[in-house]
Amino acid sequence: MQDVIERTFLEARQHWSGLERVTLGDYSAHVTTLATTQTELERHGADLYLALACGVAEPAALRILEDRFFPAVDEQLSRAGFDESARKDVFQQMMMHLCAGPRPRILTYAGRAGLSSWLRVTAMRFALNMQASASHGAQRQRELADRLLNEETSPERHLAAEKARPLFQSALEEAIRSISDRDRTLLRLCFVDGLTVDAIGSMYGVHRATAARWIADIRRRVLQHVRSLLAHEPGLHASEFESLARLVRSELHLTLKRVLGAA
Repeated sequence: MQDVIERTFLEARQHWSGLERVTLGDYSAHVTTLATTQTELERHGADLYLALACGVAEPAALRILEDRFFPAVDEQLSRAGFDESARKDVFQQMMMHLCAGPRPRILTYAGRAGLSSWLRVTAMRFALNMQASASHGAQRQRELADRLLNEETSPERHLAAEKARPLFQSALEEAIRSISDRDRTLLRLCFVDGLTVDAIGSMYGVHRATAARWIADIRRRVLQHVRSLLAHEPGLHASEFESLARLVRSELHLTLKRVLGAA
């Protein structure tokens, strides 16, 4: 692995000529900390190097980020309907979030995907969170969470749901925390930020049908995990699971916002 680190470091130095603050030791330690795989490093080593240079506030790296990556992000936000003023606010907030402070968030970029895709996802989350805060965010969260468990209510089962609600929500939180960072990001984009599968597919460079399959598969695995966690609860039979899920769905926006909306 060390030979791959050294090779991709030299290639990144050549690709981003003029960036000199990051040393081989810095790069190697960063790759190790992030647990970036050899395949990911070979694909996105140059992006990882640039992100690290931005994280240590190398001025030339920050200029590259703004000049070469932000135009595509700006275009995406414009297509999504955000006006120039809103886009400027997003970039200002995002730059402070990513490249300032004792531990800049851009240092969490681990090369799992291209830096451009990662930045587009980050920018869209900022834009939608800012939009939700300025409008009726709470109502929108409820409507979006409704989609996760899209079932009809059964009024005659309310008493059982009152008892099962804390167990169900606790199991849901544990199930969401058990999935990968990528899967949590996809759920957050869909159910908290409110992106369509078209927008998610565009971010990840895949067809909308592929994005839809991703979301459906994650939803299925989360609910299977919840079922397994509740399977041995006294008085809660498998046949009752869907009814209880329907009854607690109206409060799920709080759970989803707390778990998926965490930084």
